[in-house]
Amino acid sequence: MQERTNWTQAALIIIAGIIGSFQIGKVAIAIPLLREDLGLSLFAVSWIAGAYATLGVVGGVAAGFVFSYFPLRLVIVFGLGLIACGNFLGAWAPDATLLIVSRVIEGIGFLAMVIACPTLLRSMVTPRSQHVVFALWASYMPVGTVAIMLAGPWLMQGDWRLLWILNGLLAAGHAILVLTLGRRGQPVAGKRVNPSVKDILAVVRAGTPVLLALAFTLYTIQYFALTTFLPTFLVDRMGLPLATAGTVSALALAVNIAGNIAAGFILRMGAPLWALFVVVFSTIGLSSFAIFHAGSPLVLAVAAAGVCLGLAALLPSSIIVTMPRLLASNQQLALAMGMVQQASSIGQLAGPALLALCIEWQGWGGVPYLFAAIAIGGLAIAVVLGRRESPVGASS
Repeated sequence: MQERTNWTQAALIIIAGIIGSFQIGKVAIAIPLLREDLGLSLFAVSWIAGAYATLGVVGGVAAGFVFSYFPLRLVIVFGLGLIACGNFLGAWAPDATLLIVSRVIEGIGFLAMVIACPTLLRSMVTPRSQHVVFALWASYMPVGTVAIMLAGPWLMQGDWRLLWILNGLLAAGHAILVLTLGRRGQPVAGKRVNPSVKDILAVVRAGTPVLLALAFTLYTIQYFALTTFLPTFLVDRMGLPLATAGTVSALALAVNIAGNIAAGFILRMGAPLWALFVVVFSTIGLSSFAIFHAGSPLVLAVAAAGVCLGLAALLPSSIIVTMPRLLASNQQLALAMGMVQQASSIGQLAGPALLALCIEWQGWGGVPYLFAAIAIGGLAIAVVLGRRESPVGASS
């Protein structure tokens, strides 16, 4: 742990995460253009969106183990490089097949970054600033998604391929910055953490990290289902132009940023994690009916989406802030973050696909059933956490 927080290096790492989240938001805002250009169904588009998470679904924990044996800064550079390559390949894709392959390449890069970034952050912050830094890190997903939804329609100018090229250039440029602006007094590559099998067993036996990963899975199913198709919902159901739908979706997502940042301060004040989970999953279940009900006016649907995304955002940030306090070493933290990323990847892959199936089954009115099931599962996890001897998050 540092004696002083290196805010410049922390900012570089958080920006890397934001660039990674651009690759998720870009598909959400480009769906109408993708469908028109490539003649795709909503279900096919859901696989283009979810392909980003393919490796994380099958090997998030394994990736956490493998990547931890390499210098962390180089892992981040490697991840940004793969994101750049995937974007350039996808920009020239003539059909959905090659576009999905390019998304898998981007996803491998993203997985590398989100495993390495929190561990490297932990090595450059003080205990006093840890809550703030990790709350800021936890907000990288909504920050990037909001930014790309606002800028995407203007950057694309009717051509989704241009957005892919610009994202590739941005990722490549930031990789150069991360590589060249290494911290003084340490190798530019950063530190290795070298976990062992004992570290894996320690993470699993701790119990609470596994519960948090399960909760993260449920949250991300909801998050990626809603954020991926919210612009499409506003275009198809509410009749908004794409640029307007992107702006409205971004405004709803902006509340998610505030929720992520607020969670760190709420935990610092002593709020129990299980109680935050009750708020989060109750909100997810109830708000979905206001969002997707056939009679909901635009204002109500957007307001409900903002409430859902804002209060639900307490969960990812609280988990990311809590994880370093549950685990004894950077080795265990790297593995736990791999597990959390695997949970996130499952949600990223399953969320859009499940929502698309619900739409094909019963139209937009079938979506609340998916969200209600998520809420029930999350509340069950909250009950288990609440019954543990020392509720997680009750003390620092």
